[in-house]
Amino acid sequence: MDVDEETLDEQMRTFSRAYWGEREEWEPLRRVFAAMQTANSQQLAADGAIYQAMGIFPRAGTADDSTVSERVSHCTLLVSIRDIDNPDPGVAAAGVAETLSRTDDGGEAQLIALPAGPAVVHIAGQRVMWRLDEGERERFLVRIEVWIPFPAENRLLLLCLSTSDVGDLHLYQAVLADIADTVTFGDAPQADDTTVEATPSLSDFG
Repeated sequence: MDVDEETLDEQMRTFSRAYWGEREEWEPLRRVFAAMQTANSQQLAADGAIYQAMGIFPRAGTADDSTVSERVSHCTLLVSIRDIDNPDPGVAAAGVAETLSRTDDGGEAQLIALPAGPAVVHIAGQRVMWRLDEGERERFLVRIEVWIPFPAENRLLLLCLSTSDVGDLHLYQAVLADIADTVTFGDAPQADDTTVEATPSLSDFG
């Protein structure tokens, strides 16, 4: 996310055209969408985010477009770095798990073992209601977080994947598991998995 403002604006305009298409009458919508995405990206960067992405996946169709997709599934991925006052990865992970378990978001936190060392996976949901002219509309949002302590540093890497397409949660859980399994911290030695008492892998978390 370390780009200048002009480059970011152009990236958002390109993304908006790809997302909404090239129909001329939709240009005002594309401009608003691009401006919102630019402002959101800048705020996230100010809050410590280092990477942001949106995934758009056609579902129930075929790769060669011989069968029209019935729907499109969406998710967002945000990667950020958080400070923490403990350089020991095992202790830091245990502290994060305990803190998350005490939140009132109705989520579930669990210690896991990754190639990069001890970590925490946290899954939480949120019910959202819209009041429209035709009545109320309900939607559920699900957020999957993976908290990975840096080895011997007072920092955490946070991977956060969120989606309102809860029926595809198994797909996004697998995507995030694949990403988390590839995390490395330079030349730092990997932590010993035995430092965490309960260490299922992210792929086994359900």
